[in-house]
Amino acid sequence: MSQSRTHSVSNVLTVTTYDELQEHALAFASGRYSLLVLLGPPGLGKSQTLKACLGNRDHVCLDNHASAFGLYQLLHQHRNEMVVIDDLDAIYADRGMVRLIKALCNTDPVKTLRWQSRHADIGWGPSKIPPEFETKSAVCLIANEWKTLNANIQAIEDRGIMVNFCPPVGEVHVRVREWFDDQVVYEFMERHLGLITRPSMRYYIHGHTFREAHPHRWQSILLELMGVNEKVRTIVSLLNDDQYQTEEKRAEVFVSKGLGDRSTYYRWKQKLQSVTT
Repeated sequence: MSQSRTHSVSNVLTVTTYDELQEHALAFASGRYSLLVLLGPPGLGKSQTLKACLGNRDHVCLDNHASAFGLYQLLHQHRNEMVVIDDLDAIYADRGMVRLIKALCNTDPVKTLRWQSRHADIGWGPSKIPPEFETKSAVCLIANEWKTLNANIQAIEDRGIMVNFCPPVGEVHVRVREWFDDQVVYEFMERHLGLITRPSMRYYIHGHTFREAHPHRWQSILLELMGVNEKVRTIVSLLNDDQYQTEEKRAEVFVSKGLGDRSTYYRWKQKLQSVTT
């Protein structure tokens, strides 16, 4: 049994801004790329950016809920349209899916797809799906990471344009401002950008949900989701709680929670201030 591995390939392009990402997405949407592999962590808006660039052009978006035969049916139904396969991570290990995707990602102008096993819906009749068909579909694969499981996946690496989208925290923050309308959560995130180790638009959405569901402690819950340690979360919570008017009182509460002594409070507060100013 082959082992999967995250794979760095020689022809991958590293992209750090949404303008650059949009440039590659538009190149695919306009037909200049026959195969685009779009990689990057979840929550950055990769799929939304691509779909916005596709606009009203004929295309089909497929996700990981389709079976191999379901994928074959959809590709036949939408042959010659642009194809976007989202969340590729979940279908890497399905051999039938991988074989189809390999054939679909052939960069010849016309690709031939085949269904090689028996199925009640396969045949040459009017209500049947043919056992093979041709398509001119351009393809975009979207995944959180690139895994090489076997020669079928590895063959795709040399065929298309591979883009790794890894924007910095500030780039994601500016992008979110275009559509996010909870100013309180947005400003909180802005003050604490230095605490974020992996940017994600989902933090803002979760922050809004937490603020409505837990109005008195949403900041602490959100910071916990972001992986911020308990000492910092507690200090942020104390600083945002109007009932604590002095540093002495905040330090006292910090100590009462068993997180350290007064000097620990002031040391961690200083660390917090160093990354939020």
